[in-house]
This record gives sequence, structure tokens and C-alpha cells, in this order.
Amino acid sequence: MMLVLITDTPEEGSRIARSLVAQAINQTPALRLGLAAGNTPLGLYRNLVDLHRTMRLDFSQVRLFSLDEFIGLPNDSPHSYHSFFHRNLIDHVNFDPAHLHLLRGQAEEDIASYCVSYERFIRNQGGIDLQILGIGQNGHLGFNEPGSSLNSRTRRILLSASTKHNLARIFDGEPIPEWAVTMGLGTIREARTLLLLAFGAHKAEVVAKAVEGPLSAFTPVSSIQLHPRVVLVLDREAAGFLKNQEYYRQESSQVMNSNQWFQEP
Repeated sequence: MMLVLITDTPEEGSRIARSLVAQAINQTPALRLGLAAGNTPLGLYRNLVDLHRTMRLDFSQVRLFSLDEFIGLPNDSPHSYHSFFHRNLIDHVNFDPAHLHLLRGQAEEDIASYCVSYERFIRNQGGIDLQILGIGQNGHLGFNEPGSSLNSRTRRILLSASTKHNLARIFDGEPIPEWAVTMGLGTIREARTLLLLAFGAHKAEVVAKAVEGPLSAFTPVSSIQLHPRVVLVLDREAAGFLKNQEYYRQESSQVMNSNQWFQEP
């Protein structure tokens, strides 16, 4: 089942996503939570920090996993996703450091062996309960670039020219890594629930392909169509190319009013 929530603004979408994550944590205090980096989930993370400060949302038992990381950047690089998560979420709430399992991208490691061990570790932990995701403009999910196998696993991957172009603003003239490590599309689909966010008119075309377009390895995000439990939170602009908006609004209203989306079936 795919639940498509269409909100008026990105701010409203981030607040709804916050409520969904908080509901999941309250129902499962030891939630195994997968994080995505990038500009899109920033509002969600800020809202979670606010909820921790004002309502004492407890992260002490939550176990964190990360979706991807650049290869060759030290953890303390301001451009690493390790730093991103600490800067925008981890350092502001009460996570137990023993529960942080963020992907590493150290160039001196045997990346292939490390990826296998990361997959094994996720399985041994019981799998990911809730995976937060964004959508790349070229359809990538994590750093699974167009052409990635729909059953791919955590691995080293060459970043596409379009992805590097979009990263240029963040790196602000500094060299952009050529390679990254990412959970595979098959790995992502094993999470029990996917929470995917997309805001802005520049995401409208790829959102339509993800939700209503054909399943294709050249639109990696379309692989969410294979997952039984997906929540997609959009603003009006990102939903602009969807053909079935009224149905999505009616369906989401009924499901969300039941307050049962994150309960186990």
C-alpha cells in the first residue's frame, strides 16, 4: 500500500512527517530508524529536535542507520553525511552513542567487505523499521543512480554527472567525491515502512514517475511501487504532475484518521 499525503507547503509536510516518526517511536521505543541526508529532510529533523525539547520525545532507545555516505571524506568533514546527521539531529537529542550505526566511507577500507558486513549487521539487528528517504532529481534513491538493479545491495557506486552537478552548491567549489557507498534498492525495500519526502516543483516530474510511472531501473525511486508500506509526503508543487491527486487526498484522509498506519498488520 502506498499512502500519498499532499500538503500545502514543505513546512506542513515536515510537520506531518515529524508526527509520523514520533508516532512510530512512541509505539516502538527501540525503533530501528534509517536516516537520509540532504536538504529535503532538514525540516523533519528540525521538527524532531523541537519535539524532543518541548514534549520530551525520547530517542534513548532508538537505533540509527544511515542510507549513504561519500567515499574518501573523513567523518568530521563538514560535507560528510556523518557530520550532517550529527549537526542536524544527533547532537541535539538524547541518542545513545552505542545505538548509532552510520555508514562510513573511508577510502582505506575494503569497501566491498564493509558493505557485506553492514548488510549483515542490519539483519542481525532485526532489520530497519522505518526508513526515511528523499528523491533525487534524476530518480536516484539513496545514491542508487539510474540503471541500478532493483535488487541491488549495499555497495560502492560511481556518482553520476547530474548528481555531482546538484551537489556542487553544497560543496561550494571544493572537490566533489567521485564515489559513494549506499544501501541498495533491495536493501531499502526490506525496511518495514518507507517514509519518502519530496518538496518543490523541480521534483514534480520524478515524483510522478515514482508513483504513477512504469517500474524501471532507470528511475530507481520507482522501486517503491514494490513495497507494501510506503508513506509519501509531498507539497502541492511536488505533486503537480500526479494524475490521481483527488483520490490520494481521499485515501490519505481515511487512513490517517484511523491512526493505525505504523501499527504492525
